[in-house]
Amino acid sequence: MGAVGKFLAYVFWAGLLPVCTGLFVCSFLRPADRKVHTVITLGYLASFSLFECFGLVILFTTAVGDFSLLVTLYAITVCMLSVLGVIRVKKTGGLAGSPFFELLRKKPWRTEEGRKEIDLQTLVFWLCFLALLAFELVMSWTHASYDGDDAYYVAQSVQTWQTGTMYHYVPYTGITTELDGRHAMAMIPMWIAAIAKLCGTHPTIVTHSLIPLVFLPLADLCAYSLISALLYDKDSKKRTGRMIPAFMTAMALLQIFGNVSIYTPETFLLMRTWQGKTVFANIIVPLGFYSLLLAAHRIGEGGSLHMPLLSMVLVNVASGFCTAMAPLFTAFLFVVGSIFVSAAYRNRSYWKKAILCCIPNAAYAIVLVWVMLPVLLSGGGL
Repeated sequence: MGAVGKFLAYVFWAGLLPVCTGLFVCSFLRPADRKVHTVITLGYLASFSLFECFGLVILFTTAVGDFSLLVTLYAITVCMLSVLGVIRVKKTGGLAGSPFFELLRKKPWRTEEGRKEIDLQTLVFWLCFLALLAFELVMSWTHASYDGDDAYYVAQSVQTWQTGTMYHYVPYTGITTELDGRHAMAMIPMWIAAIAKLCGTHPTIVTHSLIPLVFLPLADLCAYSLISALLYDKDSKKRTGRMIPAFMTAMALLQIFGNVSIYTPETFLLMRTWQGKTVFANIIVPLGFYSLLLAAHRIGEGGSLHMPLLSMVLVNVASGFCTAMAPLFTAFLFVVGSIFVSAAYRNRSYWKKAILCCIPNAAYAIVLVWVMLPVLLSGGGL
């Protein structure tokens, strides 16, 4: 398989199939909720959640973590869900419009007086944002950055890709070891190794050159979802036209010039794109707040809570895909946030439903403590 074929295979496995998986998830929602950004974000959350659940079961039920079984099971499942998603969405009403794509369909120079300037300014802001995003993607491809943590995370993906085992070797020395519970509960290095196996590319290339091409736009799409919910006007049910692309442009500038220290979210996003902490801070956390804001809007308008509750469940499960401590943070966010929303709108049932959405976090915490118990009893820490 040539370089072009491997790249197209990567686009298929890491780009197209997660989006089509989102079609399956959104097929259970009403057509008005099936916006493009919702399909994409929920699709990646569902893909991460599936891989996390399959990976943990296989890790704990096979001798050394049967990586080939995990890849096969994951590939078959997402393909099936993608096909079912396309069929179900087509039969149940299709997709809803998206403000950005609706803007592209318009002809601002032919709009009525008073709207011409607004539409043109909105279009200019979107073009500025897309130009900045394109700059980030080009720089991530041509100036691949390396980090000290690569000695563990990238090496772990490479070892898994080469040996067909999961967390069976110490990345620093290559010797066999007992299960490392602190890192083994987060499956993102295994997901990278699985994508590398499926597209026939070395995990290091996937990590440093290909992952940013997907995760950078995905992080921006999560920020778009959040700002759309923040600027939602429940009276007119319209989102402020110019404010969203203006925010996205400002955010892109902050990402480019946010490297004021090695610990900022912007630094992690652009220089450690493939790490679980990056995915958690730039994808999971924005979608967590988006879920709470969406629930608040639905409660205020008397609408259905199916979509925000589904989003909360997927955020909770996918958080464990990123890093071991993430489910604890998301559970805290949803418990406290749901109580606040329930109190603000005098809705007694929402916080109870939100707590039920945190059941995967409780199960995850129990398994984590069980895995880490030998370390804790020996005097070590997390």
